[in-house]
Order: sequence, then structure tokens, then C-alpha cells
Amino acid sequence: MQTALSHLIGTTAALGIMSALIAASFQISAYQRINIAKRELQEVTDYISQNLYDLIQTAVNFSSTDDVVWKRVNVPIAASDEKAYSIALSNVSGSISVTAWVDAEPLIKASAILPVNCTNAKIRVNAMEAGTQLFPDGHDLVGVIVKTRLTSGSSLPVIWIKVTSDGAMIGLGWMKE
Repeated sequence: MQTALSHLIGTTAALGIMSALIAASFQISAYQRINIAKRELQEVTDYISQNLYDLIQTAVNFSSTDDVVWKRVNVPIAASDEKAYSIALSNVSGSISVTAWVDAEPLIKASAILPVNCTNAKIRVNAMEAGTQLFPDGHDLVGVIVKTRLTSGSSLPVIWIKVTSDGAMIGLGWMKE
């Protein structure tokens, strides 16, 4: 009887330890997937912000008033584990911010700030925040369909800038087919 009880206790302890190790490995795996997704989103926001910065510099220095300049951007169809994501622009304390987040898990996100002061450069951002939308979603802006947010898998995503007499307006959209 003593041997059977010792065997039962030892087997139960071994199963408990194995279960704990399996659970820990799943947690570590989930944590790594989240970090990979954040890293991929950071690459997307850095890419969009760099291209937007270049577009602003080019358009402000070389375009005429009321010109619309746009650039097609190549973004991945999905983030880590085939997760759909969205990209949006915003004005954060006078700076332009590009933010990307996983649609199913909004806490998985990344942002990049452009080295441009919107207030000094007189740049207005077509954003999702109330009162900052310069053009409604779906507006045709000389070959660009304006969107306040791009979703992964969007066909022909673009960034655009419209030069005005008192500054410029920037935003996201789709190239009109």
C-alpha cells in the first residue's frame, strides 16, 4: 500500500510539473508573437512616416498652390500570424503621428512621430479624430480616394499632400483605379 501511494504522489507531481511547463511554454510563445507583431507594425509606421516626410518636403518645396501630390506605399497584407491591421494619421501636440494597430487586438500597436511641427509648418492632418477630418472618407481628390484609415490588404494604398496658399493638408487614401 505504501508503494502504491508513493507512486501515485510521484506521478501526480510529475504530471503537475509537465502541465506547468506546457502552460509556461504557451505563455512565452504568445508573448513572442505579440512582440513580433509589434515589431512588424513599427516597421510599417516607420516606413509610412519616412515616406510622408519625404513627400511633405518635396511637395512644400516644389509644388504650386492647390497641387495634390501622392505616393503609392507598399505595406504588408497582414501582420504576424496573418492578423489584419489598420494605419491612421493624427496630430499629437503639434506633431504628426503615424499609428498602426492590429484590428482584433488594439493593444498591439506601434507609432512613429514625424520630425515636423504641424503648427510651424502649417500642416493639417486628415485624421479620424473629431473635428480634424478635412475630407470625408471616399472623397475623390484628383485620383486619390481619401480615407482616414488604411486597412491591411487595401488595394493601392497611398499617402497624399495637398498644397494650399496657407500651408498643406496631408492624409491617407487609395489610388483611384
